[in-house]
Amino acid sequence: MHADEFEESAEDIAAQREVDRQAEISLMRSQSRRPFGSFGSDQNGASKEIRPLPDPLPAVPVLDPGLIPVALRPWVEDLADGLQVPVEFVAVPAVVACAGVIGRQVGIALKQNERWIERCILWGAIVGRPSSGKSPALRPAQRMLARLESERREAWTREARSAEISADLLREERLVARKAAQASLKAGDRKAAREALDLEDCDAAPPEPRLVVNDATIEKLGEILNGNPRGLVQFRDELAGWLASLDREGREGDRGFWLECWNGQGPYTCDRIGRGTVRIEAPAVSILGGVQPGKLAEYVRGAVRGGVGDDGLLQRFQMGIFPDVPAGWKYVDRVPAASAELSAWSVFSRLDRLNPELLGAEQHPTVDVPYLRLSPDAQGLFIEYQTALMLRLREGQEPPHMESHLAKYPALAGRLALTLHLIDHNRGPVELEAMATALDWCDYLEPHARRIYAPATDNGISAAHLLVKRRGVLPAQFTARDVYRKGWSGLDRDSTEAALEVLVDYGHVADFELDTGGRPTSTYVWRQP
Repeated sequence: MHADEFEESAEDIAAQREVDRQAEISLMRSQSRRPFGSFGSDQNGASKEIRPLPDPLPAVPVLDPGLIPVALRPWVEDLADGLQVPVEFVAVPAVVACAGVIGRQVGIALKQNERWIERCILWGAIVGRPSSGKSPALRPAQRMLARLESERREAWTREARSAEISADLLREERLVARKAAQASLKAGDRKAAREALDLEDCDAAPPEPRLVVNDATIEKLGEILNGNPRGLVQFRDELAGWLASLDREGREGDRGFWLECWNGQGPYTCDRIGRGTVRIEAPAVSILGGVQPGKLAEYVRGAVRGGVGDDGLLQRFQMGIFPDVPAGWKYVDRVPAASAELSAWSVFSRLDRLNPELLGAEQHPTVDVPYLRLSPDAQGLFIEYQTALMLRLREGQEPPHMESHLAKYPALAGRLALTLHLIDHNRGPVELEAMATALDWCDYLEPHARRIYAPATDNGISAAHLLVKRRGVLPAQFTARDVYRKGWSGLDRDSTEAALEVLVDYGHVADFELDTGGRPTSTYVWRQP
């Protein structure tokens, strides 16, 4: 994993190395319980070699531009070049945003007989260092969503104003009707008085249209969802803050709600003392955001090692990517391709106004959304993929966190296939090409998932790299406590101890025990090449 880097001058580095060397010599000659000749040596007394640390991150593939829908590809590639970011930094937000716009307008049936219906709900995360450009890469998709929401709000404003005028007129009509009823009663005509008061209610103002949310309580989000049953997109530039908020005291039930939001089907009832009951007919929320590697690593460790995050929430971020960022960079200042942006906007605009009937979607009284089926060829390919995947998982060779993650890939494949099918303006059954492309996406995403989980499964290698980068701000001699008490991202107590074991094993630090008259204290100094 990566951490903030520290720049040092050549003089500072040389001075620090001399301080470290003198400290090492001094400590070896004084308080070590180990014999002087064995310090920094193996069992045979030979000097331990300083070996390079292994790469903490598994290799990941680069996204093939052919996996990006044709209607979005020029826009995505143009933006990636202008921002100087990997193309997947723009492609993944674009696909997740499109799925969020589709939402519950239409689903996909993944079996021909049983009712296995998936809705277009995707959770995506871009993992990258602060300098990687992930935040600018997220904004184009965010702007498309904001533009759609703005157009919805303009239409709603007109409807709301019309409803307000109708309500005002009804109030005046009731005043007039009341006077007419009183006159009829005075004349002894009760029937006429009743008829005068029998006014039809006007239509209530429509709920405010929403598409994007950033920060809302479960109760408020439930109200917004009830007014927007097609679903929402939660956008967070930094997902780590949102994940941390779910661990706060008093919000234990929020995690369960978010797990339901990934499923996209309800109902879900939220009962709170003092706040009453909120019944959410269809909790459906796609999620899109970015996260720094160090902050994500802390959460991943808890999710993998049985902490509070070990409930499958992290595994639902199936559109999570952690690509390599090219070392090269150039300054780009040019006008974006207008035709590419117009083509992308037409996709978002069209997806926002889908007509399930014109798409050929089916309806069933036991299914809460209209749905498309797979073509025979696409169904056969999907069966072949799921069979191979489940047999692989049943072998028990995958760790539990990866087994949980991969077990959701059939649902991911269906959701992606439907999203790609609709982006390309297709109707009727989801065809073979869309399913094949969706499965290629799954193959691309699996190594990225393994890289995201790596900090919890690499036995301290990631943390060792982080600690090496912090070398310049540590004292000449230090303890594990000196490290983890600083609260550095990715270097809590357990990860620090694991990192030091790795650094000792690879010869980067020398360890010894100080005799303080009480319990021995393990102390470390950096070894010099």
